[in-house]
Amino acid sequence: MTKFLLRLSLCTAALVAVTTTVAQAADYEPPPPEMRGSWTGPYIGGFVMGVGVESRYDAECNDPADCLIDPEMSGFTWGGGLLAGFNYDIGNGILIGVEGDYGWAGSVDNDDPDEATDMKIKDIATLRARAGYIFNHDTLFYATGGFAWVKTSFGGEVGSIVDGREYIDDTQWTGGWTGGGGIEHAFSEYLHARLEYLYLGMDDEEYDLNVGTVDLEFDGGIHLIRAGLTINFGNYF
Repeated sequence: MTKFLLRLSLCTAALVAVTTTVAQAADYEPPPPEMRGSWTGPYIGGFVMGVGVESRYDAECNDPADCLIDPEMSGFTWGGGLLAGFNYDIGNGILIGVEGDYGWAGSVDNDDPDEATDMKIKDIATLRARAGYIFNHDTLFYATGGFAWVKTSFGGEVGSIVDGREYIDDTQWTGGWTGGGGIEHAFSEYLHARLEYLYLGMDDEEYDLNVGTVDLEFDGGIHLIRAGLTINFGNYF
């Protein structure tokens, strides 16, 4: 009987201990996710990008021999740039903001030997609004849209093949609109990284090459895939 009572006491004590532990675990609330600083405030940064161009041109020359064909002017090149903006966290994970950037890129070429032309993308600038949702306090999913400007230089070897050809180019600013989206992650209170896509719908542009004019049509637009880093100053606000 004594051994039985001892065993019963031990089992009862163990049951009480387990019950108490389970009850405490039920009342336990996990700590909130680690905060990565405030999203509200200004930021500056830089980016690298891949640039895809889909365009076509029509040439009108004083001498038809100077204009042989009207080829496609499309291709892929690389670039980079700087950006700055301001975020405002309005609560419940919703963020709005404004951002501007300035960048530069390389050139795309037409490899046709009869009409060797190229287009250099000298400058790309956008001014956009941003809006998105902050997930888990440190990751932003956003959409963006606004205005875009591109400075391009269009040139080529013009003139009769028999009489000799010379390279002539012309530079113009072209306006349009842009839209896209991306994801941004806060790795610390100040350092953020992002990956985004922008589509640029640009107006047609005309270039004067002395012997005639070239009408460039951005029929497929310009595509930007950008990866960037920013320094955010939200903790000062």
